Amino acid sequence: MTPTLPISYFGNIEYFSFFVQHQKINIDVRERYVKQTYRNRMEIYGANGKLSLSIPVTKPFGKHSLACQIEVSYAENWQKNHWKSIESAYRRTPFYEFYFDDIKKILFTQYKMLVDLNLALTHHLINKLGIDCIVNLPNNSTEITKNDLRLHFSPKVKTGFTCKPYIQTFSDRNPFINNLSILDLLFNEGPNSICVIEESIELNKVKP
Repeated sequence: MTPTLPISYFGNIEYFSFFVQHQKINIDVRERYVKQTYRNRMEIYGANGKLSLSIPVTKPFGKHSLACQIEVSYAENWQKNHWKSIESAYRRTPFYEFYFDDIKKILFTQYKMLVDLNLALTHHLINKLGIDCIVNLPNNSTEITKNDLRLHFSPKVKTGFTCKPYIQTFSDRNPFINNLSILDLLFNEGPNSICVIEESIELNKVKP
């Protein structure tokens, strides 16, 4: 059965583990949008520990808005603020210089819709990670069921996923932070990121 994931802004390591395990993944862009989730936020490793960054959005139909209807708000310069935080966190990492330019270009593109920004980033990161997976966007959203992955990716949900530890930017002063945005892994591990994901899958005994 093909897993169905929500859209995600620089999805975390667990999110990308599903792309590694499956030849095809559905991303539901027609689900009812859920606020305060990773659909418009990510977590990175800042100098003081875990740092959450959120994209301001507008919902044209309020709580009834679909994910594909959510618009990015540019009332504040969140792109500059997000990039400043990313740069501060990762510019000294081993692989930052190899990946930052393309990622920055996508991030600073003035996408009107959140879904377009998230999908552009997700496709780019899948490619850079060397993952062979087809991303499908179903025309219709299916009913939410128990243990549905669309409810899974939220800062409020403790998933139990454990990432295989790797060297992080501030690991000399702070403990390892589990399951951050894929950016944390990519900038620190580069081409080895896919191996860390695969080892994490085995560690969690996640079945395809």
